[in-house]
Parts: sequence; structure tokens; C-alpha cells
Amino acid sequence: MIPGEQSGMRREAGSMRHKFLVRCADALFLSRPLLLIPVWGYCAFGYVAGSRWIARSPFAVCWNAPLSIFGWMIVFSLSVAAIYVLNQIADCDVDAANAGFPILAKGKIPIRLAWGTFVVLGLSSVLIPLVFRPILAIYSCLALAVGFVYSAKPIQLSGRPIGDFVANATGFGIIAFGAGWHLSGATLGARFLVASMPYFFLMCAGSISSTLPDYEGDRKFGKNTTAVWIGVRPAHVIACVFIAAGLVSALLARDWAAAVCAGVAVPFYVAFLIRNSVRTMESTYKVGGVILMLAAAFLFPLLVPVSLLCLAGTVGYFRMRFHVWYPSLVPASPER
Repeated sequence: MIPGEQSGMRREAGSMRHKFLVRCADALFLSRPLLLIPVWGYCAFGYVAGSRWIARSPFAVCWNAPLSIFGWMIVFSLSVAAIYVLNQIADCDVDAANAGFPILAKGKIPIRLAWGTFVVLGLSSVLIPLVFRPILAIYSCLALAVGFVYSAKPIQLSGRPIGDFVANATGFGIIAFGAGWHLSGATLGARFLVASMPYFFLMCAGSISSTLPDYEGDRKFGKNTTAVWIGVRPAHVIACVFIAAGLVSALLARDWAAAVCAGVAVPFYVAFLIRNSVRTMESTYKVGGVILMLAAAFLFPLLVPVSLLCLAGTVGYFRMRFHVWYPSLVPASPER
């Protein structure tokens, strides 16, 4: 073989390796790892609540939780990651019309890669715990089931009033919370329902609020969310009711973390009632979500390093792959 041919083969092999690594990164970030942080947060709330119930102490925290517990939370969250991929597949046209940079809709990623990622993540979330923690596999199946009816036609609750936020709240506030409760060793019962209600209500509010900025795009493509169904302001009023319900139920459950999160969010929800602007609209779910995750990180510190790694990875991916800065999504260099 002549030297020129060898050099060409090496370049071709290098190009294939590069393409393979790029597709692996695409598959990873199609799962939206930053959005898995709330899943881990709700699992952490469930773990802490279950640990408190076992210890019979309202002040127990989990600063020394085994690393393996967080590992199982990550395994469970693969079911939600699979649903995030499925949701992007189902909403590809709508996402293309809305603001932001959804990578499947605007990143020229093959749809077959998205389907393959969905299958691998979904099977992994069930088969891995099935061998070691069969009950956790049930929670993964429940998350997949709720996510499927949320994202896929003909039901597609993400585009149906009431069903959109109830399915979201069930997935996070009950199923993810329940997975953490199970990992703590606590058993299901009336106490679980009491403990999970604040998080269910908080997620109802956050889910409604997060759809408000997408009102125009959703309406254009016939996605009949609660906000499209009754209007932005009435939908926000319902979200305010859920925030209040979350605060009351947290006080009744003696869950001070949930009570603080709800209490801090209330002024931002009231602000949007008084002043209708994009900033006050976005502050409702953004501030509320940040406070929830800070509370989860305080109670379950293992969240911090993994969350920072997800953030750094996401920023680096968008910068190198699409030449935009995350989360602003502005070009990394001026267009010429």
C-alpha cells in the first residue's frame, strides 16, 4: 500500500471516529440531562421524606446518603430521559416554531438516532433494576407509561387541558418522589400520600407556568394545553391555587423544605398577576424551580457535583456542536 493511500485511510478512520463520537454526544444530550436534575431532586425529596418517616423525626436529613442510592436514582431517571426524547420526537414541528434551540427540531439530528436513544434508555431503566431492585423497575415502568400517554398520540396529554399538568405532576411529584421513598426503605401507605402531596401541587403549578411562554406556538399547531384552552391569565390563576395548596399541604405534612419553596414562590406568582410581562411570567417557574433544587441539594448534597457536571457538559456541547452559548442560545461569534 502506498503512503498516500495509508494517509487517506487514516483520515477516513479518524473522520468515522469523530462522527461516531458526535452522534454519541447527540444521543446523550437528546435526553436533556439538565432536565434530569429535577427528577433527581424529586427522588431526593422522596428519599429524605421516607428517611424521616423511618426515623420518626421531622428534622432528619441525608447528608451521608450512600453513593449507590444516587446511582439508583440516575438509573430510574433513564425512564424520564427516554420520555424526554419521545416528547421531542412527538413535538418536533411545534418545537421548531417556538423559541429556544430544541436540538432535534433545529439541530439536524437524524430522527432514527432519536428513536434508538429512546429504546436504549427505556430498556435500561427497566432491565437494570429488574435484576437488583425489582420494585424500582416498577417505578421506571410507571414513569414510562405516564410519559408515553403524555407524549405520544393518540392520547398525548401534553396537548390536552388538565391532562398536561396532571401527568407532569404525577410523574415528578408521585412517581419520582415514590422512587426516592422506596430507596429510603420506607413502605407505601397513607403517610406516603401525605408526604407527596406538597410536591404534587408544586409540580402542578410549575407545569402550568412553564407552558405559558409557548402559548403562541402551541396554539398555532393545535396543541390544546391548559393555557391555550382557557387563556394565559386564567391558567396562571389556577397555578396560583396550586402554589397555595402546596404551601398548606406542606405545613400539614410538617415538610419545612416544601413549605419554604412554596412560600418563596408565592410573591413571584402574585407579581405576574399584577404585572403581565415576559419577565414576571418566566420568573414564576424559573425561580420556583431553582428554589426547589437548592432545597433538594441542601438535603441531599450528592446532587451538587453531578448537577454542575451536567451544566458544564451542556454548555460545552452547545458551544462546540452548534456554536451557541447555553442558555442564552446566542451565536458564539458574530455572523458574517
